[in-house]
Amino acid sequence: MVKYANSNRKGFTLVEIMIVLAIIGLIVSIAVPAFLKNRRDAQGSACNGQLDSIFSAKEQVAFKLNVRPGGPVIALDTDQINSYMRGTDVTDDCPGGGAYTVGDINDAGGQVIVPVCSMSADDAGGGVTFEEDGLHIHRRSYEQDAAGAYTRNAAYTFAA
Repeated sequence: MVKYANSNRKGFTLVEIMIVLAIIGLIVSIAVPAFLKNRRDAQGSACNGQLDSIFSAKEQVAFKLNVRPGGPVIALDTDQINSYMRGTDVTDDCPGGGAYTVGDINDAGGQVIVPVCSMSADDAGGGVTFEEDGLHIHRRSYEQDAAGAYTRNAAYTFAA
């Protein structure tokens, strides 16, 4: 019978440590991409919320100024828009790193101009945003057809 000199050893072998590190690496490789996707989705949702606030404020200004088809085009007044926004400013940056283009209050047809953001839908995680010509577009400017597909509402003018 062979007797080992140190049979009461304590600690972990190199193989055991490597297995634990491999398991931790596998868990991290699964968790990090999911975390980053959730972060992009949240930024896209925050951008949608900001676009919604800007659009709603523009609608309220248009209503207050009695904007009608064939009437004058009302130039953007950030102070007037900000008076209808709570906790945000129309000049704030997009949470996803894009830049907002707000445009005038209305077009010549009396329609409120839809604000856009340069953040692309790909940067925003995809499914939570709508995109047209590479811009992140306010969600109320789209309609859903019977098949569930989204199409642009042609009645709206987009900020340029």
